[in-house]
Amino acid sequence: MAGFQDRKWQRRKPVTRLRNATALGVALCAQMLSAHAFAQTADPQSAPSAEQAKQGAPSGDTDIVVTGSRVQRDGFKAPTPTTVLGVAQIAASSPNNIADVVNQLPALSTGFSPRAANIGSSNGTGGLNVLNLRALGATRTLVLLDSRRVVGSNPSGNVNINTIPQQLVERVDIVTGGASAAYGSDAVTGVVNFILNKKFNGLAIDIQGGITERGDGESGKIEATFGTGFADDRGHFEISGSASNQAGVFSTDSRSWFNSTKLVGNTVAGGPARIFASDVNLSTATAGGLIIRDPANGPLQGIQFGAGGVPTQFQFGAATGTSNLMIGGEKNDIAASVPLALQVHNRNLFGRLSYKLSDDITVYGEGSFGSSRVFNPSVYQFKLGNLIIKADNAFLPASVSTAMANAGLSQVKFGTWNQDLGKLDVRNSLETYRAVAGLDGMFGSGWTWNAYYQYGRTNLVNRVDNESITARYNQAIDAVFNAQGAIVCRNPSNGCVPLNIIGTGVASQAAKDWVLGTAIRHSKIEQQVAAASIQGEPFSTWAGPVSMAFGAEYRKESTHETSDALSLVNGYFSGNFKPTNGAYNVKEAFLETVIPLAKDLPFAQSLELNGALRATDYSTSGYVTTWKLGATWRPVNDLLFRAVRSRDIRAPNIADLFANAPITSTVTDPFNGGRADTVAAYLTSGNPNLVPEIASNLGLGVVYSPSWLPGFQASFDYYRIDIKGGITTLASSAQQAVDLCYQGIAVVCSYITRDNSGHITALRLAGINAGRILNTGFDIELSYRKDLSEWHDGLGNLTLRALINRVDKLTVDTGITKKDYAGEVANQTSPFGALSAFFPDLQATLSANYVQGPATVNLTGRYIGSGVVDNSFTAASISRNRVSPVFYLDGSFAWKLRSLPGQPEFYVAVDNIFDRAPPVVAPLAANPFLNSGTSPGLYDTLGRAYRAGIRARF
Repeated sequence: MAGFQDRKWQRRKPVTRLRNATALGVALCAQMLSAHAFAQTADPQSAPSAEQAKQGAPSGDTDIVVTGSRVQRDGFKAPTPTTVLGVAQIAASSPNNIADVVNQLPALSTGFSPRAANIGSSNGTGGLNVLNLRALGATRTLVLLDSRRVVGSNPSGNVNINTIPQQLVERVDIVTGGASAAYGSDAVTGVVNFILNKKFNGLAIDIQGGITERGDGESGKIEATFGTGFADDRGHFEISGSASNQAGVFSTDSRSWFNSTKLVGNTVAGGPARIFASDVNLSTATAGGLIIRDPANGPLQGIQFGAGGVPTQFQFGAATGTSNLMIGGEKNDIAASVPLALQVHNRNLFGRLSYKLSDDITVYGEGSFGSSRVFNPSVYQFKLGNLIIKADNAFLPASVSTAMANAGLSQVKFGTWNQDLGKLDVRNSLETYRAVAGLDGMFGSGWTWNAYYQYGRTNLVNRVDNESITARYNQAIDAVFNAQGAIVCRNPSNGCVPLNIIGTGVASQAAKDWVLGTAIRHSKIEQQVAAASIQGEPFSTWAGPVSMAFGAEYRKESTHETSDALSLVNGYFSGNFKPTNGAYNVKEAFLETVIPLAKDLPFAQSLELNGALRATDYSTSGYVTTWKLGATWRPVNDLLFRAVRSRDIRAPNIADLFANAPITSTVTDPFNGGRADTVAAYLTSGNPNLVPEIASNLGLGVVYSPSWLPGFQASFDYYRIDIKGGITTLASSAQQAVDLCYQGIAVVCSYITRDNSGHITALRLAGINAGRILNTGFDIELSYRKDLSEWHDGLGNLTLRALINRVDKLTVDTGITKKDYAGEVANQTSPFGALSAFFPDLQATLSANYVQGPATVNLTGRYIGSGVVDNSFTAASISRNRVSPVFYLDGSFAWKLRSLPGQPEFYVAVDNIFDRAPPVVAPLAANPFLNSGTSPGLYDTLGRAYRAGIRARF
């Protein structure tokens, strides 16, 4: 595979196709974003720039907010590391969605997104933008909006970033450490806090269009925000709306890197057990049907059926040790039709009104609406050699019927993609509503208080159209001639209409209408939060004032779902949505303090202790305590040491407690000669007896800000996350469960269901508090800012930044299996509840931003280090375990017309400038015949892409 990544991509279309998308970007004016307001990496609570103040950003009298702490105090440096993305850094990337920028950070690069095309139809997560810190699962990452929780987009509580009012975001704080004592459950790996501009004044508009180098994947968005003061600025009103569209890329073979590479079993004696091979094709089904290679099929083995049902001879390739797959032979890879990116339409509306009732009390209200519409033409409804076609089937060509009679065959084993039925039509519709009412106040000498009530609701519809009804399909394909010579169903009950699956272009519309149906689930997910807190400085020590924050919160989460009747009995090929219904409430009280211990002493310019305690009572699992103890020590002005130790929790969410969610998988049954069975796998079924996971977090860091090099700062932070009682299953995939049973693990066998013929039909493994997760590593952040005009007039401003993450260990112990996942980059079933996951052990994001007069140039490099397919593999296990590193370079250029009203700024952005193809890695997924040959979601599968637009501020 040498040189594979550098091959030129095929099917290029002229770059001039960009003009169609760019036309959207010049229709209106959009938001002017100051190039000087780069991310406040080291000091997120720094005073706003003059430009920010001009634009209506909070000024110096606004509360200082430090994500990761409830204490609000000027100059306080929290011991928990925080990375900050400022408004200008977000603007420099000119993203279609703010999640695209956040997910470039090394600690956050393995979440779900529409470009990580999820072909699954049973889980309902397709099209979501979900964040995943440390790759430990999205449920261990707490997402906040202005330090408040956001209602989830599914019963697992995952927050869809698509629904956040993106143009009002003035910064994003990423706390890369446990923060449960400050914010409650789920903040095990950290917090992502989207901070909004609540004093926006004027009108901002942003219009953008984009397209890939291949002329597909078109994108477009329009955003508009208006804000104004009233009543002599005692009141303030702002409203922001946006609409964005992302076209899908619905086939993998639209990219030249796709060459049907898969990891298959090796049949050559003396070689490794598994080999990488290209041109791997399906051997047990074709678009129009195949009499499979099996001794039971006698001389009819290899007859396939094409257009109109015409029989031809199928060209088998070399056999592999992996069921259903062959090397070479006839081009027949169903993975070629798997989507690379989903079609997504997002709409958002946000409004905020605040008013000062007095000099000390402000009342405010917020309301928002967000919707996402997702379309995913998933996969064909494959039957991999597990059908039986009888000799008297009326749709068999006469020549085949004669051949069967001559061979004495009463039936043949048959496989098909069912091309005539079409692909599964997966559609997810999500609407999120949110309302907040609150009061902010001051009293005494510098004390502040706040209280609010928040209601959130998500209406979610998961729908799969064009879904074959299993019983009707099996009934309809068994067609015979009646006494009058007409083709009828052998079993004519329920108005059966015969379905011809022998060939392509042969199925009648009436038959498809009878066989196909719609699997659907309606969900209502609700969240209610009431909270109040007080912050102040009760007294001082000789080293300075002691700060304190305390408060109480009440939260209720509930989910109500209904599914169609056939889904409840697994009546469809896939989908088969099961309703999750349940609720819980939680009562919490917290206390946090910052105590200065030393100030302005030799080797102790400052020394502060930060402690927090939270008492939590869950209606489902009872009482639990979380705490944090941290310190910052500045021995000299240039050097800061920080340390934090915390006890954090992830309480079981509604899906953990009450879910009934199957995933359709194909497994190889070693008990029956490797036979392929399609099963409903309940790998994450609910268990109401679950209790919170307990995480022991340790962070040790140092920050160096040399006085001899103004503008430079470096930080190094070591982290250790040790989760005990982790919510896990006895197996991370259906195939692993079957294999464990075959190996004699009786407890797993008890959860496997077979029908009367011995076929596996279902597998149910309820979650248990048996897992232990140990994750260690370190983060490095470097930044340098320089006004080059100090060297020569008019040279402009330069900002350089590097973020690096190294994972040393990521060990998961389920009680049956133990494995270190660090460095694995194959798209495999995750041990953390996601359908696909990656665990690169080295990632970096490097950026350079240069501003000179009206021009801004930005370059961002993204590095993903070399990895492995599986850490347990040896030279005897696989022909090549190593996966090559990859480096992507993105760039943007903006030009501001300062002499025009609104100072419109034109911009262009290019992702993957060098058009790097993804590294070759055959994922260890549940259905290997659907593998694309790389890991979508970790690597860029679309190639070079362009965006252009205009923004202005009035």
